Amino acid sequence: MVGLLSSDGHQGPRAFPAFPYEPYPIQQDFMQALYETIDAGQIGLFESPTGTGKTLSLICSSLQWLEDRHALEAAEAQASRSSAAASQKEDDMPAWMLEDDQQDQQAQQAQRLRKAKARAKTTLFGSSRQSPRKPPTGAKGLARAHARPPGAGTPDTGCVSAADAEFLLEAWDSDSEEAAAKRKASRMEDSSSEGSGTDEEDEEGAPKRRRIFFCSRTHSQLSQFVSELHRTPFAETLAVVAIAGRKALCINDAVLKLGSATRINERCLELQTAKASKKAAAAGAAQDKPSATKAASSGCPFRKANKSSMRHLKDAVLALPMDVEDLGKLGRRKEVCPYYAARAAVPQADLETRESLGIDLEDSIVIVDEGHNLVDAVNAVHSAVISRSQLATAKSALDTYSARFSSRLAPGNSKHIQSLIALATTLYDCLEQDKGSMPAAAQILTINDFLFSKGLDNLNLFRLIRYVRESKAVQKISGYADSSMGEHAPDELSRPSDGTGSGMASMHALVSLASALNNADADGRVVIDAAGGTLKFLLLNAAAHFAKVLAPAQSVILASGTLAPIASLQQQLFPHVPPERMRIFSCGHVVPKERLLALALGRGPTGAALDLRHVHRGKSAMLDEMGRVLINACQAVPQGVVVFFPSFSYADEVYEHWQASGALRSLSNKKHVFREPRSAVEVESVLKQYGKAIEQCGETGGSSAQNGALLMCVVGGKMSEGINFGDGLGRCVVVMGMPFPNPTDPELCERMRYLDASAGYPAQYRQPVGQPLTPEDTSNSSGAAPLAGREYFEDLCMKAVNQCIGRVIRHRGDWAAILLVDQRWNSDQSAGGSGPLKKLPGWIQQSLVATGSFGEAFGRLHKFARNMHISEQS
Repeated sequence: MVGLLSSDGHQGPRAFPAFPYEPYPIQQDFMQALYETIDAGQIGLFESPTGTGKTLSLICSSLQWLEDRHALEAAEAQASRSSAAASQKEDDMPAWMLEDDQQDQQAQQAQRLRKAKARAKTTLFGSSRQSPRKPPTGAKGLARAHARPPGAGTPDTGCVSAADAEFLLEAWDSDSEEAAAKRKASRMEDSSSEGSGTDEEDEEGAPKRRRIFFCSRTHSQLSQFVSELHRTPFAETLAVVAIAGRKALCINDAVLKLGSATRINERCLELQTAKASKKAAAAGAAQDKPSATKAASSGCPFRKANKSSMRHLKDAVLALPMDVEDLGKLGRRKEVCPYYAARAAVPQADLETRESLGIDLEDSIVIVDEGHNLVDAVNAVHSAVISRSQLATAKSALDTYSARFSSRLAPGNSKHIQSLIALATTLYDCLEQDKGSMPAAAQILTINDFLFSKGLDNLNLFRLIRYVRESKAVQKISGYADSSMGEHAPDELSRPSDGTGSGMASMHALVSLASALNNADADGRVVIDAAGGTLKFLLLNAAAHFAKVLAPAQSVILASGTLAPIASLQQQLFPHVPPERMRIFSCGHVVPKERLLALALGRGPTGAALDLRHVHRGKSAMLDEMGRVLINACQAVPQGVVVFFPSFSYADEVYEHWQASGALRSLSNKKHVFREPRSAVEVESVLKQYGKAIEQCGETGGSSAQNGALLMCVVGGKMSEGINFGDGLGRCVVVMGMPFPNPTDPELCERMRYLDASAGYPAQYRQPVGQPLTPEDTSNSSGAAPLAGREYFEDLCMKAVNQCIGRVIRHRGDWAAILLVDQRWNSDQSAGGSGPLKKLPGWIQQSLVATGSFGEAFGRLHKFARNMHISEQS
């Protein structure tokens, strides 16, 4: 473990008084290590099994550091002021006046926060004495914040009708650096006033705050974070802001009913303009809803609330830690937009919980929970895809706009719009021309090869993307294209539910792909799938983009219940970070190792080898042997047994075979059998039925022939991550086979080649871009050190396995068994210490036994379950 002691020279265990109870030793070690990592400005990889209080430990250690740092900086500032006063000349402003001025600013902010907290506790949540405020309906409440004076930068509309004038782009006269700087300054001024919705004096002169960004993947994880924060004193002393997307926080029902995040974002942005589109107004009129029509034609009333109301909601956001759901409810109750109120509160927050990055991180701390998903998240955010239909829609929108406004556009606008038309046309023709001539397999090219082969190398994509971002061309072009359809426009609700078919979404997809093509040639690939009708940019170098987070931040922490295998994570996100800046911390479980039994099982009850490689796992004999293994496990272990299969298709194949062979009947005689549904909306119902079946069997006191329930799940499914199978819900988890990804997947092949190239392996050991890999490329039967790509291939399997087996053992008094069913777990390579067993979390390895026969494994399992059951009864 690489790390430094705290800069204050603190030795020994540090006190964390905010922790609500006496911490376990591993929790104390976790908090101590995290504090020191942040203090030293390091990057930390922190692994703590689910059920060990990871979230609470993150909160208490990071916020303790923040509180200590505030106190230290305040003391340093006081010393600096005293020193300045000592050297001050007699004719200067008295030192006490300078000191009082700075202290007044801090005191005013602190007092305002205290008042807001008190007000929030007494009136903001559920007070019946306050009547809801009506939405602003007057002209003043709905006026645009920054209307331009007549003639100020407004292009000559000439013969353009008044209805179409709103879609005419403002003059874009120059691409010079001076002009770009002026436009940037103007944008910052506009966004500052539009983003806050509060009085500017609130933030003026306020000192820059050092903040903690807590990032997570889902709203439920953020809700858990806020819930844990309320258990500590920090909820009373620090300002916390939860930020989510419009889909989660919008309270305008006319906008929210559009369903998809893309369409909600589009409509919200449309309502920020001086006039809403004719289409939106017509939609409200058609539904005979005057209020909806007025909102559509005048802007969103919740966004246009008066400054006082928006400021009060912003204060409430800062006053008490709220999760996303509570923030939305409060905004609806106060009839003020919670999305923009939360954005306005960000500059004054000590702690932010958000789903994505992209804000000022200078000198801040970034904590990423569920950090094992971070590589995939970075790759997904910076990849881009566009379909043939989206290209057709974007091309039509651009042609329509150009035909209407070409004679009225400034030269700069005209040039860039023609470049967009050329780009959309070329990309569309790429899919159309290749549709009939290309094989079914996707074609993969480097960025430069793609640009040169399609004649796009002479297009200045950097300048084009800058123009699109600064001119609001996407909103203008897609807005006019939609409105020009008039009465023939398709109904809003007839669009695809994901919003991908709209003009705005299609234009954004075009711009996103163009922006992605600006990546370095080695950092990505272009995937042309003519058969599927898509063009995709595949990011390979996540580290290049994550470096933008690492550089400004004081410290970055990745935390998860299971980060293993860690080497792959380091290689993909931190390849150039010096060892002295990295710190890896992995703790054991609060559960004693005697309450966990992990068995690597290579042979079945008949003595047959459990060869679950893809070519053998579908054979009848192998399916029968797997059934016997599971029947024996269900007999030995009471209550809940969860079994994971590599895929839904294989799980279906196994289930159908067991139905025909009678194995399913034998399983049903021992336990109620449930299956993971493909539909996400059915997952909760199945889990409730599964839990109820286990509970009912327990109530019979063992009189029933059935002793619990069996749940058949899928690796990578909804139940393999984020589901709690604690106590009786998961007394045994079984992983059937090793869930390696498809080695013929072209995107996986490119990632493997990229990792090999990045690691410096000679070219003769790497195949050219776009060529399929052979089985030898994804196996390591020789036992030699694998290439980076092969290591990554194996790590993907182990990452999936670790998530599955991490569903059980949720607290100190829990117990469970783990069965890893496949002879490859017991191979010489694994036993020698270089194989997959060594990539299991340490807390599982200490309870792991690689059995030589099924008899040995079953004996250990039966004895373990019996002893645990007896200990529970006593």
